[in-house]
Amino acid sequence: MSSNRKLANDMVPGSAMHPGELLKDELEAREMKQIELAKELGIAKNVMSEIIGGKRNITPELAVRLEDALGIKAEFWMKYQVAYEIDKIRIKNKKAVEKANIPAKTKAQMASI
Repeated sequence: MSSNRKLANDMVPGSAMHPGELLKDELEAREMKQIELAKELGIAKNVMSEIIGGKRNITPELAVRLEDALGIKAEFWMKYQVAYEIDKIRIKNKKAVEKANIPAKTKAQMASI
C-alpha cells in the first residue's frame, strides 16, 4: 500500500456548505417563510436571516429549538455545523500550503496530513 494514496476521507472540499443553506432548502420544501420559523423559534427575523445567509452559526440551543419546530434531530444540525467548521479549516490550510513557497514534494506531503 502506497503512503501517497489518498482516501475519500482525506480529500479537501472545494467549498464548505453552511447549515443555514440546508435550513433554507428545508423551509422552501415546507413552503414556510423565514419569519414564520423565526417566530416559532423565538428569535429575531434578522437573526434567522443571518443563519440562512451563513453569517451566524447554529448553536446547541438553536439546534434543539429546530428539532422541536421541524422534527429534525438537534444532533443532525450540530453535526452539520461541526462538519462545516472543519471543512472551512481544511480549505484554509490547503490554500495556505498552496501559497507557501516550498518544494512541490513537501507541499504534497503537507496536504496529505
